[in-house]
Amino acid sequence: MLNGIRVFDTVLDGLHIKDTVSRNSADFWKPFCKSAGWKFSHERVHSLNDLEYFFSKKIKEDIVIFSGHGNEDGFYLSNGECFTGNELKDFPQKNHDKVIIFSSCLIGKNEELTRGFKSYFKSQVIFSYRHLMSDRFCFLNESILLTTIEHLFNKGKLSFTQNDFINFQVKTEFMKNMNEKHVKLHPMVMT
Repeated sequence: MLNGIRVFDTVLDGLHIKDTVSRNSADFWKPFCKSAGWKFSHERVHSLNDLEYFFSKKIKEDIVIFSGHGNEDGFYLSNGECFTGNELKDFPQKNHDKVIIFSSCLIGKNEELTRGFKSYFKSQVIFSYRHLMSDRFCFLNESILLTTIEHLFNKGKLSFTQNDFINFQVKTEFMKNMNEKHVKLHPMVMT
């Protein structure tokens, strides 16, 4: 069984940059985790300083989700700063070995960036998207992915492999054009 999910949420809508509460993926993940029997915690982050503060604390959950804007350059915070893993001091060892999900657009399009994130977090795996994504389709893909991972762990599997991810992609292939038409590749990638 998965220990739980920690969400780091940042504001998406640049037109409402002073609105620091309209984006809240916790509205989806909190009831989902409750129904799955997983722990859940949520932090609102607005700056690199916020990230550094929260990273310095023990993250007890196995899954860490970054929810907000992204592109091939990195993950954008409410104040406009971009997180790539190079801006902060080393990620504390007490928080290594997590599963990291970037629930944001286009980060998965930059293989060097995702490898850099994996190295920075010393994570088991990084999941990200190579396409533009609407929140609802991120939630759909991620909830199926995490349920798949839990199912494999409950069967005694100790890691989620590239072959497991390929099986996930095959089983969710029918969803690849829900978010955007004419998509040739599954929107989610694993590093």
